[in-house]
Amino acid sequence: MGTALPLVVVSVAYHSQSPLTSLAKDLARQTHPPQRWVVVDNAPELAPLDPTALRAVLGTVPLQLVLGRQGWGFAAGCNAAFDALDQWGYRGWIWLLNPDVSLPAGNELESLQQLLQDQDPSALLGTAVRDAAGELEASGGWIDSGFNFRRRRIKEQHAQLKPEPLAVDWLSGCSLILSPSVHQPPARFDSGYPLYYEDMDLCRRLQAAGSPVLWLPQPVLGHQRGEGSSTPSSRRLELSTRSYCRYLRLHCSGWVRALRLVRLVARAVLSLAFQPQKGRAVLRGIRVCD
Repeated sequence: MGTALPLVVVSVAYHSQSPLTSLAKDLARQTHPPQRWVVVDNAPELAPLDPTALRAVLGTVPLQLVLGRQGWGFAAGCNAAFDALDQWGYRGWIWLLNPDVSLPAGNELESLQQLLQDQDPSALLGTAVRDAAGELEASGGWIDSGFNFRRRRIKEQHAQLKPEPLAVDWLSGCSLILSPSVHQPPARFDSGYPLYYEDMDLCRRLQAAGSPVLWLPQPVLGHQRGEGSSTPSSRRLELSTRSYCRYLRLHCSGWVRALRLVRLVARAVLSLAFQPQKGRAVLRGIRVCD
C-alpha cells in the first residue's frame, strides 16, 4: 500500500446547517480523515452557517469556511473553493460532496485514496450513491447524439462490477473527485449554470480535452435527497430550466435543441391551466436563458 495522497473535501452549502452537521460527524470518524474540509456558504445573509457547531463534531479535521454570495449556485461555490485552495497552495485531489450525503462505512476516504494512486491526475471520478431506500442513484452515464441524449445511466448491474473504474461521459456533482490545478487552464465549472447540468458540462469539456471520466462502484455513499437546501420549488424550477437551456445550446445539435425546447414550452403552457406557478417558473427560465 502506497502513501495516502492528499485529499481535501469541498461542500457547497445553502441553508444546510443540519445536513452539514451529519456529514461532519461522518468525516470525523473516517479511518483516513481529509486534509481539510472546505465549506462554501452560499446563504451568508439569510441563513449563515455556524462553523463553531461544525468544529465541535469534526474532531481534528480542519474546517475552512468560505463566504460565498447569497444565492450563488453550485458552480460558483465550487469555483470559489478551488480559488481559495489555489491561494493556500493546495494542488491535490478534491472530493466534492453534497451536504446531504453520508459516509456510512467510515473508510470511504481511505478506500478512495488507495484507488487514486493508480489514476491519471487529470481524471474526473465519481462514486456510487444510494438513496434513503437503498436504491442506486444515476450518478453517472453516457451521452448519445439523438433526442434522448442522457437516457443511458448507471444502473444496479454496474454496481456489481469489480472496483475497477468504469468509463462514462458524465458524473454527478453530488460526489465528484478531481484535481483542478492539473488542467490548463485550471478546471472550473461554468457559473452560467445556476442549478444542475454544471457537472455534466464540466465532464464533457474536460473529456473533450483528453481527461478520463470514470465511475467507481466503490466506495458507496448515502444520499438524503432534498435535505441539502431549502430553495423554494418554483425558484429551483426556474433555475434548473435556465441550466437545461444552456446545456442544450452548448452541447446539443440544432434539431435536438429545437425539439426539446418546443416540448418544454408546450408543457409549460399546458401547466398554466392546472399548475400556473410551475408553468410560469419554466417560462421565466426559458426567457432569461443566455
